[in-house]
Amino acid sequence: MTVNPWVVPVGMAGSDGLVRIGTGAADDELLTCPSYLGVKVRPRIRSRRPSWAPAAQFEMFTLQPVMAALDSVEYCQLSEDAALAEIGQSGTPLHPGLIKFARHAVHNFLTIGCEEKGLEPVPDWWVVRKTSARIWELYGWGRRYQSTDGRRREFRFLRLGEAANHRHDRTKTAIAAYVTAFGVPAVWPDPWREPFDLREARPVDHARVVEVSLANGSADVLFDGTPADAEAYYAEHGRRRVASIAAGGPARPGSSCAECKQLTSCGSLPRIPGVLALPTTRAPIRTVSTSDLRYHRTCPAQAHLRSLHLPRAYEYGAEAELGHAVHAWLEDAHRDGTACDPATMPTGKTAWSAGRWRVDGDAARIGARMLRRHIDVCALHHSDTVTQVQVEPRLAVHDTAAQAVVLAKPDMIYMDDGGWVWRELKTTQKGRWFHDDLLDEFPQLALAVSFLAEGALGGDAAMARVELEVLRPEGAEIDVIDPTDPERLAKAREVLRRLAQPWRADETFEARPSKNCRWCPVSRWCPSFPGSDLPDEEDSGAW
Repeated sequence: MTVNPWVVPVGMAGSDGLVRIGTGAADDELLTCPSYLGVKVRPRIRSRRPSWAPAAQFEMFTLQPVMAALDSVEYCQLSEDAALAEIGQSGTPLHPGLIKFARHAVHNFLTIGCEEKGLEPVPDWWVVRKTSARIWELYGWGRRYQSTDGRRREFRFLRLGEAANHRHDRTKTAIAAYVTAFGVPAVWPDPWREPFDLREARPVDHARVVEVSLANGSADVLFDGTPADAEAYYAEHGRRRVASIAAGGPARPGSSCAECKQLTSCGSLPRIPGVLALPTTRAPIRTVSTSDLRYHRTCPAQAHLRSLHLPRAYEYGAEAELGHAVHAWLEDAHRDGTACDPATMPTGKTAWSAGRWRVDGDAARIGARMLRRHIDVCALHHSDTVTQVQVEPRLAVHDTAAQAVVLAKPDMIYMDDGGWVWRELKTTQKGRWFHDDLLDEFPQLALAVSFLAEGALGGDAAMARVELEVLRPEGAEIDVIDPTDPERLAKAREVLRRLAQPWRADETFEARPSKNCRWCPVSRWCPSFPGSDLPDEEDSGAW
């Protein structure tokens, strides 16, 4: 396997003599930082300045209790009922909502069975190893089964939500098919920096890769073929991507920062104490956005269960769907940094769609009117000094006081006359907001003020500004907030502190039952859910 030369990043030490890539890295490549991956797949690379933050109170790896319970049933012959009862009884504490989900997931998975297919569980991992100047290992993270003679193998992915064969899953399917067809049985390495301990291998005649939904127990076959088929599939969908993962690349700060070995040394992650306006604390590193803080304000349990990525019910009302459709249309129109074209805007006479959002009837007409109103306030239509336009950029700052990686995703940022402009977009059919102050109404504006005031984006801080674009069917407006205004900055910090302080101090994430439970997308996993017989509440109309 040939990859571009990899260089040990600044602040890191150790050997790159072992490169280990699992199926999970294929998902990570799409969503995370190339530099993070380049370090992650090298178990012998370590930080020269490791973080000494304490461990989290609760288990944050959602599938850990699921895998542990399945191990008890499949390898230790524990009954299903006994294994379900054991979940949450030992090890790192589990949130009650995760316990409920894990029991549901284990039961659904076990309904698929394997004995009737002539298969038996395999405790060993399947590993493909190549040795050249360094050791290369490929493995699949999931459940493994084989026939008694070992010639027929089946690998099963565990998906939190409903099973779905997405195009972007082909790389992890290719890795799984390849290790299922050619992998040698191996013992999980302990410590992780050591190679897998390989055992004797039997030739395989047939390999199968299945994805199982833990939400409903459905299963999709992703690959079914001979070793030759697996090799061809890997050559087409896996080999190049695996090389790309191993090669690493530039740092791209975001959601992976908190668990990255380079957290204390990465030159691309701004370290700014006080972004959340909290005093210095010694606490577990957490990742947070203003959406997370709003969820926590509503219900700490909901915020925690969302952070575990548990399966969610559909959570958008009609007005929110309309807002997302308008937002998605403008996002696509401005993607290349150019002004939107009025000639391509939907007329509203028929249904229209943008991204994954589709609107029809009155919503299509109202949305089209909102888009027309945008032309009057489009920054790219009305300024000759706008440069460096970025649509939906993923921004991250390490607040070293709060011990939090703070994430933000502005609708747009752009440079104007040397200063960064942070623009958020809101759609509404209401005449006024609930709060008198926009910073109270939209905490993401408070975070924008904090980011710009602290110089997180660079540029000329004196020229920076925050803009709120409000689109209504009958008109559009721009509200401007100056992050250098002491009163506005103080108010922004007050808003952030009010939201972040309870979240940072919370270690139990207890449920807060209320009428909000009716619309909670993770209520099915909450032991405190009071049921659906609750009073109605109107959709807020803002998104």
